[in-house]
Amino acid sequence: MNSDYILRIIESIGAIFSKQKKESEALSIEAMDEKDILPIILKRLTLEGKYNKAENILFEEMEKNPCEEIESIGKEFYKTLLFKSDEDFAKGNFSKNEVVQGLKDLQKLREGSIKKRP
Repeated sequence: MNSDYILRIIESIGAIFSKQKKESEALSIEAMDEKDILPIILKRLTLEGKYNKAENILFEEMEKNPCEEIESIGKEFYKTLLFKSDEDFAKGNFSKNEVVQGLKDLQKLREGSIKKRP
């Protein structure tokens, strides 16, 4: 192998690492807002069986910023809950009826029909 070939390989490897570093910097936590963080929080709480806490956080965010994007995040949250078993709901002190009601309340809040979640 000649030295030019080896130098080109080293340069290309350096370029790859440089590009990866720039991409990882773009994913900085400081650059994230509530719309980026909310799905992560809801997912974590759902995995822990803390459905009520997740729902409360969802509605706090929706009350602060009743936008289509947060409504969409909420719909995904409730969609995930629909696949939970009755046993999971019992452990989490939640029910499928609360999922249905939560979806309705989320839509009403988005439309400005209600001010606060009971």
